[in-house]
Amino acid sequence: MARIAFVLTTCHEFEGVKVLSSVLKKHGHQTDCFITSEERDYYQAVRDFEPDVVGIYATSGQEKWPYPYIRRWKKELPHLKVVMGGPHPSHDLEPLYERDVVDATTKGEAEYAILELVEAWAAGRSIREIPNVGWLGDDGKAVQNPIRQVIGDLDSLPFPDVDVFYKYAFLRNKRVMQVHASRGCQNSCTYCSVGLMKKEWISGKKGEKFNRVKSVDYLCEEMNDIVARYPGFRMVNFGDAALNMERGWVQEFAEKWPKRVGLPFACNININHLNEDDIIAMKRAGCVSVQFGLESGSERVRVDVYRKGYTDKVVYGIPPLLRKHKLTYRTNNIMGSPAETLEDMFETARVNKRIKPNGCTVLIYRAFKSTVLGQEDYALGRVDLEKDIGPSIQQDSHMKREDVAQVVNLQKLFNLAVYMPGGETLVRQLIKLPRNRVFDLTQLSFLWYQHAVVSGYGMLDDFVLGLKNVGNVFAHTKRRQAAAKSEPSFLAHMDIGTDATL
Repeated sequence: MARIAFVLTTCHEFEGVKVLSSVLKKHGHQTDCFITSEERDYYQAVRDFEPDVVGIYATSGQEKWPYPYIRRWKKELPHLKVVMGGPHPSHDLEPLYERDVVDATTKGEAEYAILELVEAWAAGRSIREIPNVGWLGDDGKAVQNPIRQVIGDLDSLPFPDVDVFYKYAFLRNKRVMQVHASRGCQNSCTYCSVGLMKKEWISGKKGEKFNRVKSVDYLCEEMNDIVARYPGFRMVNFGDAALNMERGWVQEFAEKWPKRVGLPFACNININHLNEDDIIAMKRAGCVSVQFGLESGSERVRVDVYRKGYTDKVVYGIPPLLRKHKLTYRTNNIMGSPAETLEDMFETARVNKRIKPNGCTVLIYRAFKSTVLGQEDYALGRVDLEKDIGPSIQQDSHMKREDVAQVVNLQKLFNLAVYMPGGETLVRQLIKLPRNRVFDLTQLSFLWYQHAVVSGYGMLDDFVLGLKNVGNVFAHTKRRQAAAKSEPSFLAHMDIGTDATL
């Protein structure tokens, strides 16, 4: 039996960690999860667990936060092995060159890769033939093993292990639990990693699908298992790319969920695959709020560059149906990509004003090497490699643009342009000013209100969550790494994460 510690710096329930933990426990191993903000002494909490393996969930830009801890743990636990999974190592094997920290990486779905890896290390066997695993060869070059077939039947997995997160009082006492009903996404947007995931995470075997959905029966049983042990939750947030992933699923869900679970919920939707029957079914099931990615108000940018697929006809057609059936809705938006001008970004504000969402989330475009558009940006020299913007996609832009300061200011003041009468005229003048804390606080205030009130998450819960996760929004990577040379503080390592945003 091996002991596996998952280390995280975002106060959030990660579905991937839950499922990895449940699979490992099913096969007799002992697991636990450690979140920086929830431990008095983070180093000692993990050290006292005496892990055989440390698992890191890493997104690009914040993959190195635990390195100082790991170097210290390895001095006291010479047998300790470290595996890194998540989006970053799935597209970049660079962590393997940190020989004193990372012993292996996993690419794509890791449930059975990490199980085989843990058991190989426990038995002293080679890891060089395990599918999905990355390792460093004797010649010093990183090697990525072939990818195994994805798990076709999500119902075959044990229920996600929520206990490793709900051991923390804050997470188990929130109003809202985080749940996933599917894996995948209908779109292949160029600014997102999903497009490359569909090419690289699929083994190519006949019948294999990237998009998969849990059965409604399995999902209801999963929920009832959680609620039986943690009865305090009052709402569910589905973290899937879209709850309407599979045609007909929402209708069955609407029949069974209210009777067997009965909790209200919020979710993401794909408006390109949504019709009024789906909206009626979601409302009947207990949906109170939805959000969808508008991304850009320019149809040219949205369709031709981002490959989002949402035409203006769809963008203007779905919101009236949501209002008709009394569902609140929020939009997700991006600004600052090389595909759009400052005027395109103001058009995004104008389109939001026309479709009247109950809230707007606005992220600054970041060129990730795991995306089609990001790879193009690096190849064409559009990225300022000398600029340190930290890990957050809320903080700053690393794109080479003459108007970059105005772009960042517009992102902070976007909601003023959408919701304030005459707001666009005012914001056009304000973005010419130097950036300041008032602009930052304006953005955070809108995010807090829209997420807490519009979606029903609860103002106190969201405020506390914001305090736990907001550090990286205002912290740059070099400052964080410098602070980590001494005893690392939890605030220095906070990350806001796209699925843990205020």
